[in-house]
Amino acid sequence: MTELAEQTRTFLLELNDCWQRGDVEALPAYYHPDVVLLPPDLGVPIQGREAVVASYLEFLQAASLEQFEVLNLDVFPFSSNNGAQMAAAHLTFAVTYLLDGERYVEQGLEAYTLADDGDGLQILWRHQSVLDSRVESKA
Repeated sequence: MTELAEQTRTFLLELNDCWQRGDVEALPAYYHPDVVLLPPDLGVPIQGREAVVASYLEFLQAASLEQFEVLNLDVFPFSSNNGAQMAAAHLTFAVTYLLDGERYVEQGLEAYTLADDGDGLQILWRHQSVLDSRVESKA
C-alpha cells in the first residue's frame, strides 16, 4: 500500500471515530471549505464545510447511535496534473441507530474524493448510498 493510500485510510477511520464520539468541533478539519456531500436520498446536495458539519450534528441530536462498523475500505491514490496528491475511496459500513422510537439496521457505501494540496488531506466530495435498511424492532 502506498503512503498516500495508508494516510487516506487512517484519515477516514479517524473521521468515523470522531463523529461517533460526538466530537463535532473536530469535524471541520476533515472537510474542504467547498466540499459537496450527496445524501443517500439523492436529494439536494449539501454544500460547504459548515453545512456538512451541521448535518452530522443534526443526526447526532436526532438519533442514538448503537453501533457503527467499517466493513471494508478501499483507497485509490492518484496525482493531479498540478501535483496535488489525491485519492478516491469507498467504504462499506454497518450501522444500527435509534430514531423516532425505532431501531434502524443499515448497510451502506460511502464514496469519497480527497486531496492534499500541501496542508493535509481534506474531503472534497462524498456520497453515501444505503444498500440495505430495515426497522429491526421498536425501541
